[in-house]
Amino acid sequence: MTIKLFTPCPDDDGRTPMSNKKFVAPKKKFAPIDRSNMDFELEKAKLDVLDETGKLNLVSKTSLTLCQKMDQVINDLEIIIEALVNTVNYTMINDSFNLIMIGVSSDWDERQKKHKKKGWITIDAKPGSLKNEGMVKDVIKHVGIKPIPTSTEIFQITPELVDILISLQWVGVKENKNRILTKDHQISLDY
Repeated sequence: MTIKLFTPCPDDDGRTPMSNKKFVAPKKKFAPIDRSNMDFELEKAKLDVLDETGKLNLVSKTSLTLCQKMDQVINDLEIIIEALVNTVNYTMINDSFNLIMIGVSSDWDERQKKHKKKGWITIDAKPGSLKNEGMVKDVIKHVGIKPIPTSTEIFQITPELVDILISLQWVGVKENKNRILTKDHQISLDY
């Protein structure tokens, strides 16, 4: 292996000499071909005129567009399947310990009863997916906020975490921001 000094080109193992980060080639995006007004006879005549490189480019554009459409169909199917399974994304808080729980459940009624017995207060629950929860947890992890040691879905309530959840449009956080961030609920009571 030869090291290429002072160039942004990747080495054999994928690193660049300028940094230890792996080199990732950017993905090309291709606009889908509009077939609604297409004259197929004219397109066939164009294919006869194209050289081998042009034909290969056309085939690659068409296959990439097809792959993108298939990815979109697969994502849509995953969402439909999760919706049919009655998956719910939820937010709960525990006033005693100043904690927030973000989670997903396919049996929401049982999950809610179980958590209420342990002192959790439901903020909101809406249809969602495991994929949504995973994406939110990945962002939280990337920012550097860690869950409490015994869980992957319970976090200490902080303004930074609440702002992240609001920006990701997590269930019920935006509507209940003040309620979530109020540490001592007894202060607001009048005697």
